[in-house]
Parts: sequence; structure tokens; C-alpha cells
Amino acid sequence: MRVFERLRALRAFEVQHLLFLRTGGRHHLVVEIGYHQAKGKPLTLKQLFLLDFGSIATVQRDLRRLKELGLVQARRAASDRRSVELSLTPKCVRIFAKYDTLMDAKAPARDGSRADGEPRHVCGLCNSDAGSRNLIASYLAEGLKRGERCVLVAPAAEQQEILAELNDRRGAPRQLVLTEGHDSVETQVAFFTRELREARQAGQAMSLAANMSWTVFKNLPIDAVIDIEKRFDALAGRLPLTGLCVYDARHFSGDSILHAVKCHRDHARHPIMLG
Repeated sequence: MRVFERLRALRAFEVQHLLFLRTGGRHHLVVEIGYHQAKGKPLTLKQLFLLDFGSIATVQRDLRRLKELGLVQARRAASDRRSVELSLTPKCVRIFAKYDTLMDAKAPARDGSRADGEPRHVCGLCNSDAGSRNLIASYLAEGLKRGERCVLVAPAAEQQEILAELNDRRGAPRQLVLTEGHDSVETQVAFFTRELREARQAGQAMSLAANMSWTVFKNLPIDAVIDIEKRFDALAGRLPLTGLCVYDARHFSGDSILHAVKCHRDHARHPIMLG
């Protein structure tokens, strides 16, 4: 049952990022401060004491610890300098934003597609550098917009062009991992697995876009390329992972591309992306 996958991911995130809530009344303090902050009416220290989360000494102790951890901040109210307003720090807000994303994440459907209908592993075809760049930049821009951990596999020269395209679209990209690919099937699959593990620990899904010409630069035979595709497809079928693999017709034969397309679980239900 996928509910247990979700609960397991939530628990892992809580252990890594939210242990500070397990002591005393800190959970209540953070929730109330965050709630009032989101409503645009910061909670004052006086109001916090009136919520009866413990004695004043206990609340002060928990609040002091949250400040030491860099999670809560206090400042004088602009309207009344005698009043102290409490708010969550940007660091704390980011943690809970990731937690919210993890709780709200849609589980993969049983056929391997995402619950929102987005394919999990698709193929793109092009016959120019611009075509490849446009496909990959568009795909990564959507993943970055969703707050996913995004991975770009491409030759070094191509990476710089794609980064420039992404900068034009949305400013400096975040959570983007760059690699020129590895020179064996095992090391490449190990890389995928490691990046996916780090994404899950951070409560994120992962999107990968690859200019498959990297395999030509690494002198990988087509059998190795197909093996990588099949193993990635297996990962995408059961984990929060999506991928776009772009093949340049100038670098691969028609027969090689046909075999590659068949390795993508969504090729029968979704059209091939053309660049």
C-alpha cells in the first residue's frame, strides 16, 4: 500500500529536520506562531503566554531554545514598540514548505504515470543543438517550478547553453545537479540512485533530463545505452522520479533510436517530444 511509502518518507523527513518539535511544547509554539504569521497578524509574546501552553517559565524556555536553533525570531511591533511580535525564520519556513510538499505529493499511479497524468519516462528526438536545448530547458523549467530536485546529464558545452536558457526563463536555477555522465552502466545507475536518495531525504521528487549524446562522448556502446534506459525506466516505475531522454538523430542511427524509444514506459501512450 502506497500510504506506507508516504508515511515512511514523512517519518524520515521528521527525523532529519523536525526533531526540535519532540521536546516540551515546542510543537504548539511553532504551529501557533506560523499560523498567525501566515494570516498576516504576527503573534505577540503576550498573546502566546495567554494560550496556556505551560507556565510562563516553560514557554520562555522553549521559546529561547527555538531562537537558539534559528527557527523563531522576535522583534518590536511597528505599531507599538512595547509589544514583541514573534515569527518563524526563513530557515524554519523553508523546512515546513518542504514538509508541506511531501505531505501533498501525489503518489504514482499503478501504471507508472504520475497521479496528475504526467508521464514518468519519455523520449525526445531532435536533429540540432537548438532542438535538444529547447526540449531539455522546457522540461527542467517545469521541474524546478514544482520545487523538484532536477538533474541534467549532458556534455559540458551543452550544459552551459541550457543553463543560459534556464536563466532567461526563470532566473538562476536552484536544486539543479549537473553531470557529464559516467563511463559505465553501473556507475551511471549508481549516480541516479544516489541523487534520488538525497531527493527523497529532502522530501522532493526528482526530474532528470538527458542529452543522450553524452553516451557518445563517453564511448558507451548502444547496448550499454539501452541497459541504462531499461534500468532507469524500472526506477521511474516505482519511485518519485521522472525523466526525459533526448536523442539527436545526427549522433544515433535510426535502429538505435527505435530500440531506445521502446525502453520508455510511456512511449505507447504519450507522443515523442520533438525538438
